[in-house]
Amino acid sequence: MEAQEHISDEALIAAFRMDGMPYHLDMLFSRHIGKVRTMLYQMVLHDADADDLTQDVFRLVVRNIEKFSGRAAFSTWLYRVAMNRAKSFLKRRQRHPVAYGVDAPEPSGCSSLEPDLALATRELDERITKAISMLRPKMRAAVILIIMQGVPLSEAARIEGCAIPTMYWRVHEARQQLRKLLEEEL
Repeated sequence: MEAQEHISDEALIAAFRMDGMPYHLDMLFSRHIGKVRTMLYQMVLHDADADDLTQDVFRLVVRNIEKFSGRAAFSTWLYRVAMNRAKSFLKRRQRHPVAYGVDAPEPSGCSSLEPDLALATRELDERITKAISMLRPKMRAAVILIIMQGVPLSEAARIEGCAIPTMYWRVHEARQQLRKLLEEEL
């Protein structure tokens, strides 16, 4: 099993293309599902929607795995599919807005904090979540990819289908917008 963990994404895709065994895709998806789910949640800020989108993304990938050309890393292609689905979802949801942060997870470590500090931490997390939800999808994607997920700038630009300077500007602009929104809140 340990040797299988060292098989590259591209090798798993090639093996799947050769023999059609779903085992190869299972291994491939298990490497990425957590990060994709987290990224989608950070975009849509709702657990059930993030779960549905995660399933949708992996269904799309299975249907289109033959179209993966290998010009970019599989993860870049996968995250681009995920971000595109999230942005499409957000555009559709603008017509029927929902409350953001309703099912926001409790901040990690809150249970061991003093009750007042735990409440203040939760309130701050809710304010940050609300501020992020107010960003346009492209700005939100930049914050999530670069700041929250730690994706390198060049890969984030490739995922978003834009130039590196454009991605740099989006991060800068999103930070300014968040700063302004949070100053108004605080």
